[in-house]
Amino acid sequence: MKRIITECHRFLKNFEYTYAFCGGYALELATGKSNRTHSDIDITLFNENRKSIITYILNSGWNVYEPLHSVNSLRLITDPNDEGTQNRLYIWAIKPDCSFIKIMPKPDNDTVFSFEILDDEQVEFDFIDIIFNTQEGEKFVCDSNRSIARQLDKAILYHGDIPYLAPEIILFFIANPAYIKSDYHREKNNSDWKSTPPFLTGESKEWLIDALRKAYPEGNRRLEELLAL
Repeated sequence: MKRIITECHRFLKNFEYTYAFCGGYALELATGKSNRTHSDIDITLFNENRKSIITYILNSGWNVYEPLHSVNSLRLITDPNDEGTQNRLYIWAIKPDCSFIKIMPKPDNDTVFSFEILDDEQVEFDFIDIIFNTQEGEKFVCDSNRSIARQLDKAILYHGDIPYLAPEIILFFIANPAYIKSDYHREKNNSDWKSTPPFLTGESKEWLIDALRKAYPEGNRRLEELLAL
């Protein structure tokens, strides 16, 4: 197992709310195989724990930023009650003197910064992409309409004591046509779709097929690939 995973888990071990690795590292935890490089480390938390994770990160001596993609900038978050973070899909936790991303101040603005990604792959544990999802009762909600969900004990699995998002949920997310068309995501997602489905249980594969059919009644390329296996 990669050092960066164990370091991140050790860092979050005292955080009292549910979290799980997601993205490429979650697939690696699920399959036990490393099929590609990973640009960064991603974790998912539930929306109701936004303030708690921001408090935890700030109290740990890290910085928290809200990405402002319209201007390719970051806004510094210093208050867990900051209203700007309440509807964000994700935030970034960045350790001072981070080796992965360079933060640069902007003239006449103390809270908005420009940034530069310094490498194609994060090597040191000094950056976390924190993604927020929705929980309803004992279910992990997978779509904005809240019509597709997974029982929580099937949505969050464990490699030892390290939590990770179930691979069928990750595959459902990256079957979104926006990811399929994205130049940035295409190579990674193609690799994940080639390497991961053989590791799905029969029940997990059936859930994924059903979820894709519900989400894309007019068809989806990934659904066709899955049915062809």
